[in-house]
Amino acid sequence: MTLIEKINSATCTERFRNDWLRICTCPVPSSNFLSFVAVATIDAPQHSVLSLLYDVDVATEWVWKTREMRVLQELSESDGRVVYQLVSAPWPVTDREIISRSTAYMDPETSEAFIRIECLPDFLPENANYVRVRQMEGAWNILPLSENSCRVIFRLHVEPAGEIPSWLANIAVIDTPYHTLCNMRDMVKREKYRKPVDAPFRSTTDIVRNYEDFIVA
Repeated sequence: MTLIEKINSATCTERFRNDWLRICTCPVPSSNFLSFVAVATIDAPQHSVLSLLYDVDVATEWVWKTREMRVLQELSESDGRVVYQLVSAPWPVTDREIISRSTAYMDPETSEAFIRIECLPDFLPENANYVRVRQMEGAWNILPLSENSCRVIFRLHVEPAGEIPSWLANIAVIDTPYHTLCNMRDMVKREKYRKPVDAPFRSTTDIVRNYEDFIVA
């Protein structure tokens, strides 16, 4: 069972809520670092959100604290892609680099998209200028609500490694979903994201959906 399948809403704490976004932080077994679950209603078609997520070249414009993001390898058929991400850290903390594999799924019955993010820390040799994140797990769920709106669920847990104290990271953990989703809300309005993305999705009904409690609460 993956981390995102283990998250129990009963142990989570709401940290932010407004009329379109809710963010909760959740404890993770065997970790001092909290995960987060963010649920947003985006006034844009589902395909606009998917087009933005697939457009790695613009990630520095909207993914919080991202200095660089690029595709390292497109995997065969519907096996996803391997992505490099460099994340800024506040001085004097060293910036973090993350290598991950993203795999996309689509439920043929509900049209819900599910993008699983898994850490691949040894895909490239480590760079002495940065700290390599070795543990990370996350997911995006994008569910169409109408022709011009969708629900976006963003879940993530990162073990930042190095010298960052957990108490400090846990105070700031909601910054990532808050700023990332606020930026997404603006970015998806661009003309270029009106066209559906031409990307491979695995067809499956086996999508991790343990987020219902965060929506209705």
